[in-house]
Amino acid sequence: MNTIEFFINNKQNFLNELFDLIRIPSISRHKDSVQTAANWLENKLRQTADYVEQIPTTGNPVILAEWEPQYLEISASSHPTLLFYGHYDVQPPEPLDEWISPPFEPEIRDGRIFARGIGDNKGQFFAHIVAIECLHKLNQLGVNIKLILDGEEELGSPYIDEAISKKQEFFEDVDLVIVSDGPADPTWKPTLEFGARGIITAQFELQTAKGDVHSGNFGGIQPNPVWDLISILKTMKDDQGKCLIEGFYDDVFTPTPAALKAAEDLNRDPEVYKEQLDITYFGEEKDLPITHRLMFRPTFNIRGISSGSVRENARTIIPKEVVAELDIRLVPNQVPEKIKQLVTEHLDRLKSESENYAQILERCEVNFGTSFYPMFTPLELPWTEVLAKSITEGFEEEPLKIPLAGGSLPLYSLYKATGKPIYIIPYAQPDEDNHAPNENMMVEWFEKGVKTSIAILNNLKG
Repeated sequence: MNTIEFFINNKQNFLNELFDLIRIPSISRHKDSVQTAANWLENKLRQTADYVEQIPTTGNPVILAEWEPQYLEISASSHPTLLFYGHYDVQPPEPLDEWISPPFEPEIRDGRIFARGIGDNKGQFFAHIVAIECLHKLNQLGVNIKLILDGEEELGSPYIDEAISKKQEFFEDVDLVIVSDGPADPTWKPTLEFGARGIITAQFELQTAKGDVHSGNFGGIQPNPVWDLISILKTMKDDQGKCLIEGFYDDVFTPTPAALKAAEDLNRDPEVYKEQLDITYFGEEKDLPITHRLMFRPTFNIRGISSGSVRENARTIIPKEVVAELDIRLVPNQVPEKIKQLVTEHLDRLKSESENYAQILERCEVNFGTSFYPMFTPLELPWTEVLAKSITEGFEEEPLKIPLAGGSLPLYSLYKATGKPIYIIPYAQPDEDNHAPNENMMVEWFEKGVKTSIAILNNLKG
């Protein structure tokens, strides 16, 4: 019996196990449930792995596992060591009334598994575990495999570095890292991604008075925090989508020829995006090609503003406060700490240039939150051919090569620990609805993910 046959024959058992894991509501901030999931995974991994350990952190535990090759005649130095990364924490399921079936009771409908965490990320990393088990049961593991499972990715992985620092030797012999997370390309083609943009989040909280007041009685006297904060934010970005913060673009990387060709080969049609997103015009840097804006350029985004009340709750008031939150996506060579400093220096210059700005910023509290470094793996490395071949075998279709994924992942921590190339191979279809009600993963894509992982492990031993 070959490995694929073994998987097909045991597919329902593997799905049942995955459903057991999904039923554990391991929401990042619910420590007891996360610990239950960690214990479940430890017990599962001990069935085949040579080493399994939960690494305690200030937050949730990080899980490490390792499988040694079963080909005893091959020395440990003659084949690569592969590290898989995944995360077992999930987003909260709210709003609950928008779920068709309970979020932590997996249900298959129309060939899709519906449940919170199935696509992001339990179903994807479990495909790796299933592939390893299939090879292990048939005594066909020919490479050294390591696994790291993060318990707080949805919070920005604040303690993964702490866990890695306790087990630095675990990562020293890694040759490449594979992450299966996020959705595949909107074209529904399998995807091989060579990195991801980084991110910084920031919160601006401005309170200009002790309370909301009648906009007629006090209009013209009490300052409006919304207008005041808008005036500050407008100094950071122009009408063409360019960030105006001095030095913001100084370190933006120049894509390699192979990355530029890969982006060109994607042949993105702007009209398809307009139809998909139901938009009539594009944002950000309007003078640049679509593919550059999606991959090779940083963004400066207002992700939300809250103040006063609107719609059925509208009141004729001047609100006392406003909160705005930003996320800034970074590209390779940009350093989160430097960008934070540039934002801070910009605000300081505003204070010195204008008494009005100084008065506003005196009452404005600015805090930075999550930050991930951007990461990029050159397409020219030899692993590209091996992984593309494996994805083609698993999905029965050649993958798109995407130089940079749009989302952000804690890849820099893995790079610091290993110093080796990192690749992203999503196993969830484009409409997985991660972070939303009715999150789902197609059974067919889970199967193709397992087959791809089997192919990767077979081709690496090669």
